[in-house]
Amino acid sequence: MSNFKILFGIEPSLIQKTCVIVPFLVPGLLKALGIGSLKKGKLYATAHTNTFTFIKAGIGALFIGDCVLHLEETACQEMVYFGACGLVQETDRLTIGSLVSPRECKAFEGFTDVLLKHTDNITAHYPDQELFRSFMDTEPGHNIHPVTAMSIGSLKCEESYKEFFGKKGIEVVDMECSAFFSAANYMKKKAVALLYATDIIGKKSFFEPLELQDKLHIEHAIQTASDTIQSFCRR
Repeated sequence: MSNFKILFGIEPSLIQKTCVIVPFLVPGLLKALGIGSLKKGKLYATAHTNTFTFIKAGIGALFIGDCVLHLEETACQEMVYFGACGLVQETDRLTIGSLVSPRECKAFEGFTDVLLKHTDNITAHYPDQELFRSFMDTEPGHNIHPVTAMSIGSLKCEESYKEFFGKKGIEVVDMECSAFFSAANYMKKKAVALLYATDIIGKKSFFEPLELQDKLHIEHAIQTASDTIQSFCRR
């Protein structure tokens, strides 16, 4: 048995051209994507449709970044990352349940750097521009908003950075997107990300129970995102 199969539950030869990578499963996602069960490996779990390989990679920059690196010797050429994010502030176009696609994501992934406010060497990472344009044009995803994002290494500390985010033009924050972009670029594979907003920093925390309206907006966002991903992969 190969190391890849131990980690992913399948042999690398089964990975398809397009991979959809998520950090965790939300209720109804597999059904919305037309996926039955997952093949579970030591770290990752995988499944297939007619048009893409689905990978549940785990939460955090380390798991997402390593997942992408492991795909080097496979047929994967392009990747879609689908995850959650928090809004720096609510606006007319961005609210709970909004779908966004980072056109740029700054890397502030390290917990110690966040804790000690080491902000001098934050780097920016980007999706593949051709893939990004193609993804943004995909039906039914015309309500996907391009944003400037930052991946941050502490949920506890993020509220103390709200003014900093504003000064840097950051609209959404997550934990994995910059690692996804940097790993994909390093491996010379095309990548694009799709995120749905679940909270608003300083206003609606990620750990608070969702109001019914917000819950419905998020459920609708996940269904729309699933439809968009499938349409994109069929192109």
